[in-house]
Amino acid sequence: MKLSFLLSAVALFCVGTLAQNPENEERLPFQSKGKDACVMSPNGQGEIRLKIECKNQGKSYSCEFAGKPSYCRAYNRDKKGFWKKLSEDLSKVTNPCDAQVIRHSLCPKAPSQSQLRQVNGSPQSDTSKPEAKAPATQKTTTKKPPVTKKPAAPKKLVEEPENPKAMKIAKERCWWYFQKFCSYMVEIFIS
Repeated sequence: MKLSFLLSAVALFCVGTLAQNPENEERLPFQSKGKDACVMSPNGQGEIRLKIECKNQGKSYSCEFAGKPSYCRAYNRDKKGFWKKLSEDLSKVTNPCDAQVIRHSLCPKAPSQSQLRQVNGSPQSDTSKPEAKAPATQKTTTKKPPVTKKPAAPKKLVEEPENPKAMKIAKERCWWYFQKFCSYMVEIFIS
């Protein structure tokens, strides 16, 4: 009995490992607001890497984002739906690689780790024939040095010293996050 349980556990582990083959990465096509044909491909576990490649009339660009969307409940519930909705969100943007951070509309209150931050990106490149540009003519102009304003002296905030008795009671009775507030309330009732 124990041997069959052990063999089935090993078989499940092997099947699970084979199912997570990175060659099976998902590719989601979408069209940006600027009419660029884009393909988004998420891969990885834990920290997800999202690669976006776009092309339009000889121009092509790509970028890569990284983040941990597993901090978002919507991602944990339905991963395919999460990526589909993200591609819909990105289709409303002219250039998806302009963003430094992608915030998912399904996870507005998720922690910052769940947001996808840009890791690297390539600027738009033109694969068509370069056009000949006329040399720019230089005009000699005299510029006045910019007038710099002296920064104003920082204002000093005058804080009233805390009542040590009220602070002691707050530290004993209140959660650390609310100790300032508690000491304020205690000070009101003491005086």
